[in-house]
Formats: sequence, C-alpha cells, structure tokens
Amino acid sequence: MRFSVLSAEEEQRIHEAALCILEEVGLDVARPSLLARLREHGFPTPADDRVLIPRARIEAALESAPRSVHLGARDADKQVVLDGKRCFTATGGCGSKTLDIDTGEVRPSSLADVAASARLADAIGEYDVYWTMTSAQDVEPATRVARGFLAALQNTVKPIQVIDACKGEEAETLVLMVRQLESAGAMHGPPVSMLNSVVTPLRLDPDGTEASMVFAREGLPVVCCSMPIGGVTSPATPAGTVMLAHAEILAFVTLLQSLYPGCPLIYCPFPVFADPHTGITNYWDPRGEWLYCASLQLGRSTGLPCFGTEYLLSLVSVPDLCTGGGMLEVSTVLSFEQLVIDAERVRDVRISIAPQDTGPDALAVEVVRKVGPGGHFLAQRHTVSHMKDFPISKYAGASDAVDEKAWNDEGSPRQRARGEVRRILETHRVEPLSQELDAALLKIAEAKPRTAVV
Repeated sequence: MRFSVLSAEEEQRIHEAALCILEEVGLDVARPSLLARLREHGFPTPADDRVLIPRARIEAALESAPRSVHLGARDADKQVVLDGKRCFTATGGCGSKTLDIDTGEVRPSSLADVAASARLADAIGEYDVYWTMTSAQDVEPATRVARGFLAALQNTVKPIQVIDACKGEEAETLVLMVRQLESAGAMHGPPVSMLNSVVTPLRLDPDGTEASMVFAREGLPVVCCSMPIGGVTSPATPAGTVMLAHAEILAFVTLLQSLYPGCPLIYCPFPVFADPHTGITNYWDPRGEWLYCASLQLGRSTGLPCFGTEYLLSLVSVPDLCTGGGMLEVSTVLSFEQLVIDAERVRDVRISIAPQDTGPDALAVEVVRKVGPGGHFLAQRHTVSHMKDFPISKYAGASDAVDEKAWNDEGSPRQRARGEVRRILETHRVEPLSQELDAALLKIAEAKPRTAVV
C-alpha cells in the first residue's frame, strides 16, 4: 500500500519552487571557513554569509547519491538496508529529561537512562533502530555524545543513530570509536549514523554541518533533516512549509554530496504547524498528516532513502525509516513505559496497512454456507483457528503526556507498561563487548576531543 497526496503536476510545482529559492535566495552560512570551502567547490557566494545552490549542482548531487543506505549493527541479523522495500522503525528522541520509573517524577536524564532505553529497544521487536533517545546530563558536555554512544552500544545489537552530535570534534571522536570497532571486527556494516538538521529558515548550522561533513568524509550515513514549524519558521500554508523543507534538505544533500561524492545520505522531513495561540509545536493539527505524506512523496521523487514519522498516513506513504517511540511532552521527556506502549502502536499500524489474504480460506464461503442465515460463527473451527491471530491491545488509552493520575491508577495502561519495562530490564541480556574493546572505546570517549578535519 502506498498513499500519495500530490499529483505529478503539484509535485513538480513544489520542486520547482524549492529550486527557485535555492538559486535566488540560498542559505546563510555563519562560519567563514565553511563558506570559503563551498566557494572553492564552485558554489556562488554573493555575500559574506550566503551561498546559492544552482539547479545543476542539485541534479548532479541527486545523481551521484546512493539509492540505498546500510545501517550496520553488532548482530548481522539486525542490520538495516534502506532501499525502498520496507519501512523500518526507530525509537524517538531527543530529550534531556526522563520520567522516573520509580517515583513518577520528571528529572534530568542520566547515562543509566541511555543504557536502559537502549536495552529496552533491543528487546522490543517492533524497533529496528535505536536513536540516542536522551542526552546524559550527568556526563560532562565535552564527552556526552561519545559516552552516550558507548552506553547504547553496550546495550543493543541493533543499529544506532546519534541525533545529538552537534560539533565536528564530537563527530571525530565517534569516528575514532568506529575505527576501533571495525578493527575489532565487532560490527557488520557502518557502526553508526547521524541526524543533523538545517536551521529553518535557510540557515546552515556551522557546528552540525561540520559534524555531518566528518561523517560524510568517512562514508558514514548522514540523515539530512529539516524541521520547519508552519507559521513560525516556515510559511503558514501546508504547501509553503513542505516546499521550504524540501529546499533545505536538497541544499544539505547537495553540499555534502558535492564535497564527498558518493556519501550515503537520507532525506528526512519533519514538518509541523505551530499552535496559533502559543506558537509552540502543534502535532495535533489535522493538516499534519498531509504535511508528512507530501514531504515523503517529494523525498521519494529524489531517489534517496526517506525517513518519516510514526503517523499512520506517513507510514502508508512508505518511508524507509520512521520514528516516534518512547517520548512524551513533544519529544522532550524519555518514558520507558511509553517505549513499550508505542511498540504496540507500531504493531497496530503495521497490521492496519498490511495486505490481507483473500484466498479461499479467508473468504470462508463454506463456513458461511454452513452457518447460514441467523446463525453465529463462535462455534466454528475456522473461527477458533483465525481468532488466535487477533491482535490483543494491552495499552489502549494511554496518553502521550506526563499524567500523575495515570501514573498512580492501578490497572491503567501505564501501570501495565511499567510492569513490562521492569520485566525486560530484569531479564533481557545483551551480548557484552569484550573487556579489551570496551576499555579501548571508553578511553577514546573520555579523551580530549580533537579538532575536526573537513
């Protein structure tokens, strides 16, 4: 099943508008050294802080970018290949707070929270990729990204994607850890990928861009993201917001692909609208589903692997990767219970969009003939056989907000989820890294970061 909201004409109209913006307006680049590097590679720089992206450079970048992207893992069977054949699911992120499983209070996240969330994601089959869901506030900022990556690596054999490596030197530390992992033969495929975003509207974050350049230089996958907020950081219309996201992702892809031809890149739109009363992100705007579908449709048109959200219609649009599990309060608070609850939602969405059997047994003509008018099907062997496949909902009705009443209600979905979290954390074991490798990685993670070379 694949759902489209744009006609071919509308898709082309939005694409042409994005190309016009990039050729005539361009992006701000606040770091002179980065602007000089782009100028050396032939990009027009009409001002001291502006780069223009010609149409020909965009077309060349899309032509040279790989059509599939490999996300490596410690377990060979857990590797992920984004090639348009299926949709994989990642956990959500990236917060700095955690809903404490014992007290029900929201507190600063810790390294132990990173480890626990990775172990939960490792155990829950609905999650294929672990995002670094929260940043460890009990770790020094200079080593926080590397220590978080190591904690995740120790607790999951699935692919890991970092979303908080915002500086080139942090990326260089991760590269050293990657080389250590590869030399030890501990990974199957690229050990880590990274998500970084353009700062909407039309600004390259110098630190995040530099970090992405480090990964692109090493052939490590980079997710090129745009997160416009309609009415605040993008136009107040759905089409305008989708167009701006498309333009920003095309720009990011073109710059990285031009500097490091053949580097693996993923197209990632996360557009939303603002609440008209407060200006904050409003995930419940009913036009949001159109945003997700239209953005993914434009992404598919580029030929790049696409990364979308967890929402039903965007999944029907079939991104290669979607995200959204385990976060509360607009993705700022990690909740272990929510990670379990959202896994059930992922299961349900996958079931709802899956093709259904229409063969003779499924049509059940003979069963209907046997029961006849006015009968019931409860006593039929056919019913008993197929009812075993009915999905059972354990957590229906759980909200996605921090709710003290729901926390304390006996028998509530969140209470049941908390019991499952405790069971998993007590029983699930992940194959440990060797002591030698673990010590080597910790030494790299805790060392003084080195200057990025891009």
